[in-house]
Amino acid sequence: MKEEEIKTTVQEKVEPEIKEKIPFMPGKTLVLIGILALVTIVLLGLALYNTPQTVKTPTKPAQKILKTDLTIAQPVASSSAYTVDIMLSTERTKITVVQIELSYNPKVLSNIDIVPGTFFSNPTILLKKIDKVNGRISYLLGIGLGQKPVTAQQGQVAVLKFTPLLRSSTATIDFASQSQVNAAGVVSSVLTSTKGLQFQFGPIPTAAK
Repeated sequence: MKEEEIKTTVQEKVEPEIKEKIPFMPGKTLVLIGILALVTIVLLGLALYNTPQTVKTPTKPAQKILKTDLTIAQPVASSSAYTVDIMLSTERTKITVVQIELSYNPKVLSNIDIVPGTFFSNPTILLKKIDKVNGRISYLLGIGLGQKPVTAQQGQVAVLKFTPLLRSSTATIDFASQSQVNAAGVVSSVLTSTKGLQFQFGPIPTAAK
């Protein structure tokens, strides 16, 4: 048998076997594969599009707290009596009313009295109550009718007067929690802190350590 005849015979036997092993892929299958690929791409795009993005909320600058303080100054001796100034210091304007609530030891201090200072010009006294048994003072004063709010940032709100019962004792005068300061345009009290007083009696009053 010639070489050309052998090649022909081999091809005739091998080619049918190869065709049987490699199945033919019809056109419908190709179309289906293409549709599935397209759907996959669309779904992937939608997933990326709907991924929630982190939104940074702008932070607001911290609002400054405007301080308003009530303090009791060091006492000043005058013969047998003592006087102390009740001072108001504020970063606000348009102060209208000040309510002073004080507590003291009635066994140490006597002849207690409280009068207006210079912070308000011709103030209206809304309340003045001195409980000499329990050692409590309630004093409420403010601007007069038709007067404008006070714009001063520091001043003498009231003056407290008293005499000691025991020369060697230590006296303490504190603000009660009901103390408050009101300003025009503000609903609640603007008072931020209070500072009472502790001192020892003597010819010249000195602050207690």
